[in-house]
Amino acid sequence: MGKTIVDRVYKIDALIKIFGEIIDDYVSQVALMSDEDIEEDRSGWIKKYSDYRVGEASNYDVSIHTIAIEIEQIRRFGKIVYDISKKNVRLD
Repeated sequence: MGKTIVDRVYKIDALIKIFGEIIDDYVSQVALMSDEDIEEDRSGWIKKYSDYRVGEASNYDVSIHTIAIEIEQIRRFGKIVYDISKKNVRLD
């Protein structure tokens, strides 16, 4: 039987695979991380310290881990953590 239009348009199988990998990473690495480890700007950390090169196969795993961390930030802190201290941001 062929895929439904919803499966073809929204790529449900691919999304389920990605969500499963995020859950696996969350369970195996992120869930037990300390608040101190979780409460950091993950995207900023990647930009500053990671060897994130275009075309690198490891980028996928790094991205999955980043999403798992950011989901845990939302769960624990109600938001994704960003370091905005270095920017001229007006919050009022």
